[in-house]
Amino acid sequence: MRHNKSVMRSLLMVTQLGLSVMVPVFVCILAGYYFDRYAGTKLLLLFLVVGFLAGGRNAYKIAKATLAMNEREEEEEDRKARMERQREIKTMVSKPKQPSRIKKGNDEKLK
Repeated sequence: MRHNKSVMRSLLMVTQLGLSVMVPVFVCILAGYYFDRYAGTKLLLLFLVVGFLAGGRNAYKIAKATLAMNEREEEEEDRKARMERQREIKTMVSKPKQPSRIKKGNDEKLK
């Protein structure tokens, strides 16, 4: 079960990473184009660089958050498995305590 969750989460992370990188780049290109068109400047390249930096920052934050969530879930699953094993060990039937072979009152025989 853990593997299927991990594969699906990775697939969703890749999709989300792609979108979170593309959107800022395209928005900045569009903003730079309109700014250049109406203001008569040549800042499209600057807006493009800002878009790539924003997309890279988004990708880093998403990847870091997803990996941290995976680690937390795996630790929780491991903790639950450990607790279950401990419960199983406690419920096992153990051998009853044997009575002592040294009898009280027979101190004369020991001397």
